[in-house]
Amino acid sequence: MKRRFIVILSLFLAMAFLPALSIRQTTALNDSPSRNSSSSGTEARQTDGTEDCFVILDTESGKTFEINERKFLYGALSYEMPPSFEPEALKAQAVAVYTYFSRLRNVQRSSPDPELKGADFSADLSAGQFYLSEDQLKERWGSSFEQSYKKIKAACDSVYGLVLTDKNGELIDAAYHAISNGSTENAEDVFGIKNEHLSSVASPGDAFAPDYITDVVFSGDEFRDTLKAADNKISFSGKPEDYIKSIDRTAAGTVRSIDICGCTFTGDQIRKAFSLRSAAFEVEYSGSLFTFTVRGYGHGVGLSQYGAQYMAKNGAGYKEILTHYYTNVLVKNNLEFGNRN
Repeated sequence: MKRRFIVILSLFLAMAFLPALSIRQTTALNDSPSRNSSSSGTEARQTDGTEDCFVILDTESGKTFEINERKFLYGALSYEMPPSFEPEALKAQAVAVYTYFSRLRNVQRSSPDPELKGADFSADLSAGQFYLSEDQLKERWGSSFEQSYKKIKAACDSVYGLVLTDKNGELIDAAYHAISNGSTENAEDVFGIKNEHLSSVASPGDAFAPDYITDVVFSGDEFRDTLKAADNKISFSGKPEDYIKSIDRTAAGTVRSIDICGCTFTGDQIRKAFSLRSAAFEVEYSGSLFTFTVRGYGHGVGLSQYGAQYMAKNGAGYKEILTHYYTNVLVKNNLEFGNRN
């Protein structure tokens, strides 16, 4: 399918007094990972007797790997955020990453899924999914590897062991994404599960992120063919400008559902079908073309990575960032409070 992408920068970015972000967009958890490495380079378990490890099932080879917690945290943070981000944003993301995967580990070790073969979770390690080894980072960062890895390690080491918990000391589901549409989403509106720690909060700094707004343009035939592939029961009649009957949105602006020619699609279905960066979109027909105007990148729940960066650049510490994006949480030491198995 032939597409034409037109990137529209936010009007705010044109304001001369604001610094332009030149960092490369990274992919958030639960979004499609990039495939740019041919070897896993996974390190064997390294432990000093005080640190646990994460056991990962490599979906490509079918083998399991044990990776020391700190080593995993270095590689997972590098996957989620570029080293050019502010130290406090990196620390906030490191705590979120450690919490997210520690919770998965706790669940699996309490009630193992046989398909994981004793692992805590699965990932395509050869593709650099969720975790990047030193070899993969050397390939990615080139001559800047030493300096970049030093910054990543410093951020991780400074918060190692810290997790986000509820009032009872249980690890929360610390979801995160790249860029919100200006407000994060309630978990219930996106995942269908109510979660008091994943509530909608304002995230105005996302408007200054690169490619905060993108336009994706399709011809009439491309639009119809894509929808037919998503639902072969759809039937098109009338004028193209009348195809879209109604759109239901969440309070934060993400499309919950959209009625097109009598067929109802979820915003996420449309996002995947048309490869949009998020489900926070508007669509209009003009000049024989359908144009999706999309805000943000990712599912929009939990910590916004570019929102965290904006807060850090404006003086916020990592705890302030975390308690802004995750509601009703405590920042505790995982080693001290016994949340490990």
